[in-house]
Amino acid sequence: MDCNRAAFLTGSVALVGGALARPADAATAPPTSATPEMLLGQLMAGNKRFVDGDFPAASREVTKRALVVEGQAPFASVLSCADSRVIPELVFVQGIGQLFVTRVAGNYPDDLVTGSIEYAVEHLGTTIVLVLGHERCGAVKAVYGALKEKKDLPEHLSAIQRLIAPGIAGVVAARGSLDAAIEANVRAAMAALHNSPPVIAKEASAGRIRVAGGVYHLKSGAVKLLQ
Repeated sequence: MDCNRAAFLTGSVALVGGALARPADAATAPPTSATPEMLLGQLMAGNKRFVDGDFPAASREVTKRALVVEGQAPFASVLSCADSRVIPELVFVQGIGQLFVTRVAGNYPDDLVTGSIEYAVEHLGTTIVLVLGHERCGAVKAVYGALKEKKDLPEHLSAIQRLIAPGIAGVVAARGSLDAAIEANVRAAMAALHNSPPVIAKEASAGRIRVAGGVYHLKSGAVKLLQ
């Protein structure tokens, strides 16, 4: 782990429970040897804070902003849908410099998204890659409907269909629910990233990073991790 990342994790604004540490908690910042499982736990602890409405004071972001001027060391990379109701930094109660976020309708990685996440893993030291789907996803619903009716979505939306369709085709054929299709899409996106050479597949196989997936529940605010 490089010096910038070590300094970030042990700086005056530290990570505790997946969120900005209160000053009294600074001594409990995670060690630089934190495992992917520990860091995933921090994300989920942050989500619990979101569900509970436990947010840090916004003024702490001013201090954090100064720490990341010269560089960044986000501990997690999150691929989420572009849906306006799903904001990863809020969902996991994370501040400036903690998450490397890519957002695209349907949360499925194309080459540009994969390249962005690969950059985070290789150059920024990201340890967790999380695919975050959500309830009532309009993109998955649209592709589900198009497959059911055996038709193509119009123009640019067809690009989303080409990405999502293979992963949910089995659910559509079995007349499964939209929720089942949303989970299937997250799993397909996880597999695509986990098996992406040369960087992500190598790091995941070696256990240095973890590719995980979850579904965000709109009403409760809770994220359900997929096993």
